[in-house]
Amino acid sequence: MKRSKLLLVVIGMILIVANCAKQYPLTVADVAPKLAQFSESHNWGFADEGGLVTYFHIGDPNFDNFFKSAAMLDGLVIISKKMTSTTAGQLKKYAMSKAADESLQEDIKANIGDTAPENYTTEQSLIVMNLAKQQDKVSKDELKYFATTTVSLGIAVVALGKGVKEVGTLLKDGTKLLKNVKSTKPWLIPAATKGLKGSIDNLKGVKENAPKALEEMTVLLEGFKLLN
Repeated sequence: MKRSKLLLVVIGMILIVANCAKQYPLTVADVAPKLAQFSESHNWGFADEGGLVTYFHIGDPNFDNFFKSAAMLDGLVIISKKMTSTTAGQLKKYAMSKAADESLQEDIKANIGDTAPENYTTEQSLIVMNLAKQQDKVSKDELKYFATTTVSLGIAVVALGKGVKEVGTLLKDGTKLLKNVKSTKPWLIPAATKGLKGSIDNLKGVKENAPKALEEMTVLLEGFKLLN
């Protein structure tokens, strides 16, 4: 009888934790509201290697605010890297098309040598597109793409720049919460601990990857400004 009662208590506690600890998907609007309007047209997507980016919610504001803040920074790095990859890829396609224009080939060779178009770096692609612009070889659709993408990159660079400055403080907050995890309600401790450890690990990744992501995105932004 006692064993049955104990089992019921354990099951009840598991159900309470399961009902209290929920995961919500992060959206582009959560990360940067002004950026959301561009996500669909630019086809960035918003997922990490394991699927959708999510954050914990256990019903304790002290922990929930941290979980979402950490997820927002993690998500910002993910979407920034996706933006950079997608944008650099489109830029290269445009540059490769200009490389086929005989009227541009001499200038291209003078500026970047004999690099094959399929091997263009981002910097070389920007040079080729600038040469094309000087000769009025950039189409209206291409100019429109550069204009809208400059705006979206600008928004992301500002947001990521703030994130780079905030990640250290957020890591300290997470470590402090983990040390004081027993300050929350007893039945929330397992979920809070799991959420904190996962968030702290993600933030460590942000601290490592965000500066490089910011640098790469800034190169694109400055280059795109010249193409408007």
